Amino acid sequence: MIITKQGYPIEFIQKRIAKDDSAHLHTLIYKFYSPITGYIYIIHADYHVGNIYAIKFYVKQHRRSEFKYSKITNKGDLINILISNAKIVPLLLATNTTASFCFIGSRTIDYKSKKIEGIQLNQRFRIYRNIVSYIIGNKTFEHFEYTNISGYLLLNRATPNFKNKEKEFKKMFIQTYPMLDLL
Repeated sequence: MIITKQGYPIEFIQKRIAKDDSAHLHTLIYKFYSPITGYIYIIHADYHVGNIYAIKFYVKQHRRSEFKYSKITNKGDLINILISNAKIVPLLLATNTTASFCFIGSRTIDYKSKKIEGIQLNQRFRIYRNIVSYIIGNKTFEHFEYTNISGYLLLNRATPNFKNKEKEFKKMFIQTYPMLDLL
C-alpha cells in the first residue's frame, strides 16, 4: 500500500476535564477541515489512567447525535481524514513520550439503507487497522487487535513494565466502559 495523501492541519481547541469517577481523566479536543467533504471534523483524545489515549472523531454537525461516531457521510476523502486523525499520535508523543493509544471502529448505523453493522470486525475497524499498521509501524508501538469489539491498541514500547501493560489497559477499559466486556 502506498499512501500519498498528507491529511489536513489539526488545531487544538480545548482540554475538558472528565467529571465522572472513571479512569477517564480528561479529553483533548482538536479539529480539522476537509475541503473535499466540506465538513469540520472533531477529534477527541480521551486520556485515561495508565497513560493511554482513546482516539475518537466525528463530523462536527453530528456532535449532538448519540450515534455521532457511527454515521456515514459518503463524501469521500477517507484517507486524508484518517491521516489527519493519525497526526494526533506524534503530536501527543512530543510531550508524552511513553503514551499509548487505542481506538474502536464504531459500527455503522445507516438509516437510509436501514443498515446496522455488527460490533465484531466491522468495516471501520478493518479500514483503520490497515491504515494504522501502515503509517504507524512497529518501532515505537506493539500492535494488538481485538476483533470481537473492533478494537486496536498501540502499546508504547517505552512504557514502564511494558509486558504487563496490555492486561492493565484491558481491565481499566472494561471498568470504564462496561460494554467492552467482550475483551
